[in-house]
Amino acid sequence: MKLSERFDSWLGWLTSASHNLRSFAVLRVLYGLGLLITLVPSIPERSLLWGAASFWVDPEAKRRGFFTFDTLFPKDNPLVFDIVFFLLIVLVVLFTIGYRTRLVTVLVLVLVFALQANNPYVLNGGDTIYRITLLFLIFANLGAHYSVDAWLAMRRASRRGIRRRLVPAYLANAAHNAALVLCCFQIIIIYVVSGIWKLSGDEWLGGTALFYSLRIDAFMLYPAFNELLWQSSLVIYIATFVALWVQTLFPIALLWRPSRIFVLVSLVLMHAGIGILLGLWPFSLVMIALDMLFIRDSTWVSVTGWLRSTKLGALIEEKVAERAPAPEVN
Repeated sequence: MKLSERFDSWLGWLTSASHNLRSFAVLRVLYGLGLLITLVPSIPERSLLWGAASFWVDPEAKRRGFFTFDTLFPKDNPLVFDIVFFLLIVLVVLFTIGYRTRLVTVLVLVLVFALQANNPYVLNGGDTIYRITLLFLIFANLGAHYSVDAWLAMRRASRRGIRRRLVPAYLANAAHNAALVLCCFQIIIIYVVSGIWKLSGDEWLGGTALFYSLRIDAFMLYPAFNELLWQSSLVIYIATFVALWVQTLFPIALLWRPSRIFVLVSLVLMHAGIGILLGLWPFSLVMIALDMLFIRDSTWVSVTGWLRSTKLGALIEEKVAERAPAPEVN
């Protein structure tokens, strides 16, 4: 294939349609849940973590050499701080259910960035990823599926017909697909760099790294589970080996469908284990959400069709049909 033909093919992929819309919808839900897991349990300690009582962190927080929107969460005005803090929680809920998704995504990005600027010590490993990828997600269509926006758009289309777009379709598609490429590139960089750093440590190459990780007292959410895993050296060794190489070889594994399925399943299980065994659920959810972007819409359609064919899916559809309003008769 000539270079010009390759460019035309790539340009057609970029502008002809928005790809992986269902994956972005799943990402939106997981991002929202991850942010809620961070914010809601922190409500009683919000002043100590980010508000007036967090004066102890001011010397470090003020070292930033760029504008951070930190004035949106003023430490010298507890009332305004609380109003904006709970507004952020409401916006994250709207983001999760997909209502006014484009506008809400921008507001969530600004407020999350501002809140985290108040205290750089409150980190769980996913904060930086949220800030980077939320910027990309402003340009993506996050509400095309599994959202209130999609439901409202379907109702409007049935009543008024197809509405004209304010932005040409090819520009909207290009922006969405560019966000997809940037998010995928970001997760590839994270895995490759993480794998290279692991290769520099004797514990990972020796198969004992997970053993020591699971013995960190500060991260034991369910100590009984950790102790159960300690009993099997073989399980620890295999899990350490898989975690090391699925990250290091992630870009290469994406090129072949069977290996892509294997690494994605392995990484989802790995991050689920991090959430359960180490309690880092916000980080785990953001990583799982980004992994979902490597799943095509056709796969989601196949999985959805299979679920509908099961008895549980048929029962759910029956209940939905019973509650649906009867069609109007003219």
